[in-house]
Amino acid sequence: MKRLALSLVVCLITLPVRAGDGEGAKQDFAQKAAVSNIFEIEAAKIEISQGRAVAAKQFAQDMLRDHGRAAGLLSAAARNDGVTVSQSLDAQHQQKIDALKNSDPANLDQAYLSTQVTAHQQAYELFVAYAKEGPDGPLKNAAVTMLPDLHMHLTRVQGISNK
Repeated sequence: MKRLALSLVVCLITLPVRAGDGEGAKQDFAQKAAVSNIFEIEAAKIEISQGRAVAAKQFAQDMLRDHGRAAGLLSAAARNDGVTVSQSLDAQHQQKIDALKNSDPANLDQAYLSTQVTAHQQAYELFVAYAKEGPDGPLKNAAVTMLPDLHMHLTRVQGISNK
């Protein structure tokens, strides 16, 4: 789901966490989910503007649409759960975006698809774990709601990248 400046630093408003409560879990999940979502959007924009393969570009278009909607859902759920998240990439994800931007045009489609397989595997695992073990509330409900789409994205990108 974005062109961002180099080496963006995640700026969080951290909430006090008491041992035994779910605030730390909420904050951690919300931040990881937000960064993952932003990464998906930014990577998709690169593929759409510079990619060549029709299937990869169509997948990227769908990621812009779906992760754009997910951003609103996650943002509202985080706000309703009293969690504040950054709206920028962390250094690790920014490096991946920079690498995609600098990819040889002949290799961009495969590089994009490869990052998407990994990103969707990680996102799916994050959401499954939070849906099962996270504290009840809006973020957990959002995780449960978004799981089918994440699974579909993962299955689809795995199929595209294996062709």
